[in-house]
Parts: sequence; structure tokens; C-alpha cells
Amino acid sequence: MDIDLNSLLVFRHLAETGSFTATGKRWGMTQPSVSLTISKLESAVGLILFERSPTGAKLTPAGVAFLELGTEVSDAYLDFIDGMRRLDRRMDKQVLVALDASYFGRVLRNSLLTEPPVGPVIRCCDANGTWRESLESTRVDVVVAGRFLRAGLSPSLQEAVIRRERGITVAWNPDFYPFDPEHFSFPEVLRTTVLVPDRSVVTGFSSFLLRWCDEAYGMQPANSIAFPTEDEAAAACRAGLGVMLGPGNVMPRLGPEADGLVHVRTFEFLLPEAFTVAVYCRSDEESKEVLGVAAAVAKLGRKLFP
Repeated sequence: MDIDLNSLLVFRHLAETGSFTATGKRWGMTQPSVSLTISKLESAVGLILFERSPTGAKLTPAGVAFLELGTEVSDAYLDFIDGMRRLDRRMDKQVLVALDASYFGRVLRNSLLTEPPVGPVIRCCDANGTWRESLESTRVDVVVAGRFLRAGLSPSLQEAVIRRERGITVAWNPDFYPFDPEHFSFPEVLRTTVLVPDRSVVTGFSSFLLRWCDEAYGMQPANSIAFPTEDEAAAACRAGLGVMLGPGNVMPRLGPEADGLVHVRTFEFLLPEAFTVAVYCRSDEESKEVLGVAAAVAKLGRKLFP
């Protein structure tokens, strides 16, 4: 039995998502290439692993058993790949910095690309919603990300805070919603569609919001839509698709997208340090290059966002 280890990673992602398109995007493959990889894997193991349909792929009973057996191998292979990539970066004196999709991440990325600090070569990449796991597994060296309350924190990580902001911003288009900013009632918002940034923008905000609504008001939003950037959430808000909720002081970050929106800042007293933007690296990090870049990025962030 000759199994390509890369095909195990493709198989696992397809099993998790059920989407050939999403799997191809994740691994830099075309949809037909993903299908061919899975077909070769099925031929190698002599099992039908997926039921194909126009809507995607679903594991067969054999596929479920194969996933359970292959997970440990896949994890070990990923650890090996990550370790070799980290070694390669150290040999070339490179530091991989992952930045989230927030306003702060975009501004810092642009600054690092145009005027990088003196020292090791800095490479930038996207920090997704699992940036803590990426950092702990050494897939990246430094992360710039926003967190809501204590989401994302871990004893295995050290944090250098760039900025903290209070409370939550609620924004809406008055042409569609008649809320009174002087006598604002948060439960009224929950009867609408709420528009929120997803975890690639801020870790822990959506999950906190759902828990808060349930515990404080005994209700959930009528509907919730997550967006990959605050600008896109604001554009949907301007179009009247719902009410935007964001961590901290959102409006200055939106620029022109804030035009025409009414907003209130709420829960500032209850959540005085709700939104934190910070630089993270591993607590046991020994590389002087990595520690130096983390310190330089934190210093740059405090300069850009006083």
C-alpha cells in the first residue's frame, strides 16, 4: 500500500469541510486536482472514502474509520513540515509574522512591507481564527491579532499589548432602523439581524456576544451574519441588511464606510478592557530574531495607534 502523505492532508480537509472548492483553496489546488488526489488515495487503500454529490462530499463508513486512523499520522506529518519550515526560516534569518484581518492588522502589514524594521527578513501572512494553534505549533513566529476579553490567551504565549478599547459599538442606518441613540435599548437590536466581524478579525467576539445575550437577556439575535472585515460589515449595515456590532471603538476604523450610520458606544463601564490588540509569540521562544521582531512590531503598533 503506497500512500502519499500529502493526500492525507487533502483527505482530512475534505472530510472536515465537505467542499472540493474549499479544500483546493486551502492547499493551492484546482477542484479537479483535489478529486484526482482523493481517487488515487481510494485506489491505494482499496476503499471508497467519500460519497460524492453536487453539493459536496460526505464520508462513507469506511471513510470515517480511515479518518480516525489517519488523524495521528496527519498531525505528525504536519508537525514535521512545520518544524522543517521553522528550521528553514532560522537558517535564512527570516521571521514569519501573521496579521489578522482587522484595521490594525492591515495598517501594520502595510507599514512592515514598506518600511520593515532593521534586522531579520520579515515575511507576512494572514492570521486566521486559529492563530493561537498556528503559533503554538511553530507554523508562524509572531502574531498580531485582536482578542475580545481573554479569548486566545494561553500560558504558552507571551503578549505585548498595542491598544485596548472599551465596550461595544452598535451602528445602524437610520433609514431602515428607528432606534433612538439617546434612549438606546440593546434588546431591540437582538430582534434584528446583527452584523459582526468574524474570528479572522477578532478572536472571541461572536462567541461572547451569543453567550452574553443568552445570560443577560434570555434571548439570541434573530439572525447573525459574520463578515471577514469590519468594512464589509459596515457596507451591509449601510445597505440596511442589519445592525452592526463591533468590539471597542469601531467608527474611526471604518473611514468613509461610516458615513450615514448612527452609532452608540455601549457596555463601556462593564467592559473597560473589552478589545485588545496585541503582539504574540511563544513563551519559550529562544530565537533572538523572533523576540526582536516581536518587540519591534509592538513598538511600531504603539506608534501607529497611540
